[in-house]
Amino acid sequence: MKDLHEETLWQALTRRDTAYCEVFFYGVRTTGVFCRPGCPSPVPKRENVVFAFSAATLQRAGFRACRRCRPGEPGHPDASVATVVRLCRLIEESSAIPTMMELAECAGMSESAVGRLFGEALGVTAREYADAHRRERFRKALRRGADILDATYDSGYGSSSRVYEGSNNHLGMTPRTYRDGGQRQEIAYTVSETPLGYLLVAATAKGISAVKLGDDADALVTELRHEFNRAELREGGEELSSWTESLVGYLSARLPWPELPYDVAATAFQRRVWEHLHRIPAGETVHYGEVAAQLGQPAAARAVARACATNPVALVVPCHRVVPKGSGLAGYRWGIERKRRLLDLEGATMTRE
Repeated sequence: MKDLHEETLWQALTRRDTAYCEVFFYGVRTTGVFCRPGCPSPVPKRENVVFAFSAATLQRAGFRACRRCRPGEPGHPDASVATVVRLCRLIEESSAIPTMMELAECAGMSESAVGRLFGEALGVTAREYADAHRRERFRKALRRGADILDATYDSGYGSSSRVYEGSNNHLGMTPRTYRDGGQRQEIAYTVSETPLGYLLVAATAKGISAVKLGDDADALVTELRHEFNRAELREGGEELSSWTESLVGYLSARLPWPELPYDVAATAFQRRVWEHLHRIPAGETVHYGEVAAQLGQPAAARAVARACATNPVALVVPCHRVVPKGSGLAGYRWGIERKRRLLDLEGATMTRE
């Protein structure tokens, strides 16, 4: 996307952040309606959403204005968010990443004030946003079939070594493998029985790529093959066996929660949330709002909830330790009952210790 990163827009949409009104709009393919980000209508599924930075763009595409939030009528965007949008566009249009001094001059404020604006509006620093945009340009160039060297320099990297240094964090694989849709990527997997049902663990040589729980072992393998449909999947592996044994021991209440390496692609915000979850002690829970506040984004509770819901390595990243404020445990991809049993198991383990 040319302007704000789509993940940021999606987070603003899910938390109904009215600060972004008139900054962007979104259309819903299944209803043919477009709205402002603060619309009280039910949040649509992510795959049905189209973003745009003007109401006219969506109207030309055939979407009609929502009768609840009336996106066709004039509004006034939050001034601080509008400033961040302007700085994001400067970053995106620059061949090199602007310095904080250059961003501060553009905004007419101090460097520290610019830093606070980015943290409050996007949940990342200006540098993290610039890096994310540069990586997205690189991904798009690879998906178009561009040569790796051309994609490297066209997206603003000074050398190919810079791309390969961080490829595990932002691509989850080497640039060549990513360009080929995961082809030639070797992923080992294994399925084990545990007190919480079947456990599937899949991993590259660098770390765990997927963890799944369920009642049907074959269904879990089928789901894995669908997600990594161009990779080379194989059963077993010595490193994988060790990691799996740690998780099975944990689920069987024989071993404490294991801190294991993971190899997955993630946005800067998702990675910040997941890293924070690692610091929650076993046997304890926190609220989504508390995580958001501790990350310096108190209004981002919904975005935190989504980062937990989209975590592909359950247990390795302990998203079950985050619960809504009030009663209940909220949703869990592998079922509320499993979430309850995980928390009970951790509580019992801590009591024994």
